[in-house]
Amino acid sequence: MPKARSGRTHLTFVLFALLLSCNTPESIGKFCASAVATLRAGDTFFDDMQASCIRTAETYEPFAAFQTSSPNSEPCVAIGKQAEGLKAASKILANYFTALKDLASFGNTKAGADAKDLFSKATAHANLAKPSAKALGSVADFLTRVAVSGYQRKHLADEISNVHEDLKAALDGLGEAVGVVYVNQLQNEENKTAARYREFLLRHPGGAETLILDARWQSDRAAFDRKQKAALNYKTALETLARGNEDLAAHARNLKTKQLAALLSPYTAQLENQLPAYGPSF
Repeated sequence: MPKARSGRTHLTFVLFALLLSCNTPESIGKFCASAVATLRAGDTFFDDMQASCIRTAETYEPFAAFQTSSPNSEPCVAIGKQAEGLKAASKILANYFTALKDLASFGNTKAGADAKDLFSKATAHANLAKPSAKALGSVADFLTRVAVSGYQRKHLADEISNVHEDLKAALDGLGEAVGVVYVNQLQNEENKTAARYREFLLRHPGGAETLILDARWQSDRAAFDRKQKAALNYKTALETLARGNEDLAAHARNLKTKQLAALLSPYTAQLENQLPAYGPSF
């Protein structure tokens, strides 16, 4: 065990030295920038969690009720708070990659100045599984120390090693929230919407409204499909990000600048290609 830890420490120290060198490859900066953009795109899904709950609640309203306010019930308010916690967790991870990008460009960073506040918000509301919450705490703690200390190299190797081990677990937690919890929420909304349309047709058999309602359902169904595919695509993007980060740490010791660019460029391209799939779905 001590030998393995020593190896990881040496590896991450070499990675840090690479990040701070004047010949830092541009590919690291591009990879980190695509990581930040990917994580920020997750806010689209988190924001729709409460909205989906409200839309589902609306399916229980009487036809032609013409409500002037949304049925923002307590469960929907709770989901909204959970979404805010998830956004805070996502921002912590985005700040981590921002910090690495800053180091590659300037040799210092203040990206973690609000890490404590973000972590408090995330733990209070995000409802992440314990392993993911613990991992997120390690990343937040790392960022806080970096912001306060201004990066003291003598302690950095161990800190980056710990963050590297936890980063994937934190990304997995966000992927679960979007690719499983949110997708299931959309499926429930779709089922309730379909049931509402069927109820209307039972009350108005053979009416002229049938064709209009069918067209409306086809449009709704397509929207649900787009959102679900976008959410699953986002989960895949987080997995791509985790693999790219692991490869960066694993090969920084033995790859030259051009080789490192060849390693990271496919991950960067994948992340950038996946980003356009989110916005049009909402």
